[in-house]
Amino acid sequence: MTSMNYPTRQASESRVDSVGWGLFFVMSGAMLLVPGLPDGSWLTGVGVLLLGLSVARAALGLPVSAFGAILAGVLVATGIGAIVGIAVPWFSILLVGCGVALVIGETIRRNHAA
Repeated sequence: MTSMNYPTRQASESRVDSVGWGLFFVMSGAMLLVPGLPDGSWLTGVGVLLLGLSVARAALGLPVSAFGAILAGVLVATGIGAIVGIAVPWFSILLVGCGVALVIGETIRRNHAA
């Protein structure tokens, strides 16, 4: 078996990131071409894209960024809120989510180290 059949972790991460950026540009450009999309459509799209990338990373055994997953959830919630006409306090939610992720992450690290 050659190394081309089993890409390195770094190569896998690079591919996932490249595909993610490509999808981001395609989605953004396509949304600009569609007139009359409701407010929040782009935020929802970016959030779904980030969630999909987190799932892909997890499925490939690559590290998943807690911040990226939290940001994705906040973007989806904010985008859907804007589509249905509800103001979502995205910044407050993002701050709380990041704080919770830091505390949980440190707790997990300490438990594994003990």
